[in-house]
Amino acid sequence: MELRSFVNKEAHRLWEGRHLSQSHNKLIRFCDYKDFGRRPIQMFGLGDIYDFLDHLSSQGLTDNTLNHYSAALSVIFNHAVDLGSLEAAPKIKWKKVKSGRPRYMTREEITGLFSFLGSHKHWWMRHFVTIGLYTGMRLGEILSITDNHIVKTEEGTWIHLLETKNGDERWVPANEKVIEALFALDNRPNKFFHRHDFYKTWDQARCRIARNDKHFVFHTLRHTAATNMANDLQVNTLIIGKLLGHRNVQTTMKYVHVKPTELQSIARKMQHGDGA
Repeated sequence: MELRSFVNKEAHRLWEGRHLSQSHNKLIRFCDYKDFGRRPIQMFGLGDIYDFLDHLSSQGLTDNTLNHYSAALSVIFNHAVDLGSLEAAPKIKWKKVKSGRPRYMTREEITGLFSFLGSHKHWWMRHFVTIGLYTGMRLGEILSITDNHIVKTEEGTWIHLLETKNGDERWVPANEKVIEALFALDNRPNKFFHRHDFYKTWDQARCRIARNDKHFVFHTLRHTAATNMANDLQVNTLIIGKLLGHRNVQTTMKYVHVKPTELQSIARKMQHGDGA
């Protein structure tokens, strides 16, 4: 059986809900690569999988994300073994990753990113960055937004996410810049999003702003939002976690980075407060 047919037929037996959608999308992306989907499932080797993973890596995907793809591929090939469609599944070696991303975007990088995207033909990406920077929302969450998710109350405007990564719903406050960005995207970001164009353009921005830095990715905006809230606005970590949709403070702490300017500020305050 061709791989694409096998994936479409069997995916629902392996995952459900949000995990079904995410895993199926990853497998279809594998099928689309070099027309792998038309190849019989018995005809794949480790070389094909690593070739695909190298391709994803060249587009800026992190090792952690590559591991998610490896996991989906391992599951589907092992399922083929269980069904007798395959003698043995490829033994994929996962990438070693550190816990959390080690960076946030500086003001100079953010300015450079807005400047680069402001004159780019894929202008819609600038609005994606605005939403990510001022809400800390994941790319997938931004893509899920429609008119029905935008709610106005006496307190202000909210983005009501019905289902997030951890399965919980979340109310995300939207400031004027976020509201304007959503309006420019017709309150439906997915209408403008094209995966290939997005990652190709982001690669171009990375080369311009943070060359060879594999951690300069869209998800870094989520770290930047948390770091700005903690350092610049002195927001309590528990509140930051609530805004980001974390269930425990340990997860939030991975997103909050201490800015060097804050450390210098503390040093100056200590100097003036020691009575010298």
